[in-house]
Amino acid sequence: MADVNRVKSLFVLNIIFFFTLIGPTKSLEVIRDSELEIFTNDIIEKLLVDSSIEAEDISIYFINSKQVNAFVTGGTNIFINTELIIQANDYREYTAVIAHELAHILGGHVFRTSEEISNISGKAMPIYLLGIIGLITGATEAGFAGVMVGQAAVTDTFTYYSRTQEAAADQKAVSIMCNSMIDASYLASFLEILEVSMPNIDSNVENYRSTHPSPENRINWIQLALNDYENCNFKKDEVLERRFNLLKAKLFGFTHSYDETKAVYSSKDDQDLYANAVSSYLNGDHKESTENLKTLIENNKNNPFFKELIGEIFFVNQKYDQAVYYQRDAMNNLNLDNDIYMMMLGNYLLSTEEKEKVNESIGYLKKSIQINSRNAYSWYLLAKAYAYMDNISFANYATAERYFLIGEKMLSYDFASKAIKGIEENTPEWYRTYDLIEILKKEVSTNTN
Repeated sequence: MADVNRVKSLFVLNIIFFFTLIGPTKSLEVIRDSELEIFTNDIIEKLLVDSSIEAEDISIYFINSKQVNAFVTGGTNIFINTELIIQANDYREYTAVIAHELAHILGGHVFRTSEEISNISGKAMPIYLLGIIGLITGATEAGFAGVMVGQAAVTDTFTYYSRTQEAAADQKAVSIMCNSMIDASYLASFLEILEVSMPNIDSNVENYRSTHPSPENRINWIQLALNDYENCNFKKDEVLERRFNLLKAKLFGFTHSYDETKAVYSSKDDQDLYANAVSSYLNGDHKESTENLKTLIENNKNNPFFKELIGEIFFVNQKYDQAVYYQRDAMNNLNLDNDIYMMMLGNYLLSTEEKEKVNESIGYLKKSIQINSRNAYSWYLLAKAYAYMDNISFANYATAERYFLIGEKMLSYDFASKAIKGIEENTPEWYRTYDLIEILKKEVSTNTN
């Protein structure tokens, strides 16, 4: 097992999904990043404080795209393009877009759209891929693996609402924001940005203007709604604003070239250092990235995300003990159970190839799966950890779970059939393995006949 998890490829912002569309040229790149997810979830909780819908009922997916867009599919799935976040000047503009999409969900509009992929969260998105180029979902044999989704199906997820629904969603968004003590005028200000920046956009381009009515009309609707709220000009939350600016900087460094990032983020402010730390890291300059991150950590001792990234750099350079140190420290500062963080620490411990630490990694990887059972990469790492500890039956079980998630039904059935022979009966793992076999038995039988 000398080569267990010898990963020499680059991480990309911790976690990335690649949804490869069936077609000659296009792919949908959906990113997972703990900082982005946590910030957005905090915003959603703030907006839904008095709602019948809980924040945990909403699933957010972030698409790495230069198009400004946001849309809802599948009932409670919100998709947000990274460029929309970058273009927003203020966290309240970003909040306003989320409020608008939430308004569609609360209004039930999405359920009345005939071209919905109603089960997208269960079938179109079962794979969690670690942000390592060349080692996607642990399926190294498959290269850039992902969910195979027809191009037409993905295109159909862009929900086109009627004028009445859009007006209602904008008005509801104003209500949501004002009741959450957030200045709702920022919905109009974001639309004004779009009006100025994209005056002659091609209607065939999938961006915010092509999937929504004209900003001019929507601004009028919003102003009318604001007339009902005399005291909606709340002051901004300085903490949220700082978090948002750091997040924007991080995304910019991730989505733009090294030279572009240097040109835009040229000072020594924290957000500039962060953008350049990400950009230089992706550009292969780990020394510059580390220096910037150490400065950020010195200035922000309780920020987990700076520590997370520097830990990632140590991991890439096979300095596993340092990676473990920084990831543990980041988790202590985060004070939140997060499947990404658990998975990354498990991965770092596993990579040491020290039996005691590999055994410890199993606990963290199981916690990651408890938080998010659809994290296929955690299942992959768990299988490797079990194999290292010579627990082959459990390694086969974890592998069966991974293959099930990535749609490899035959392989899942084969590994589950091997696993159940060595797992103690009436244990949770035995019952789950038995269920997998029963679920897959009919389909496997059909495919082999």
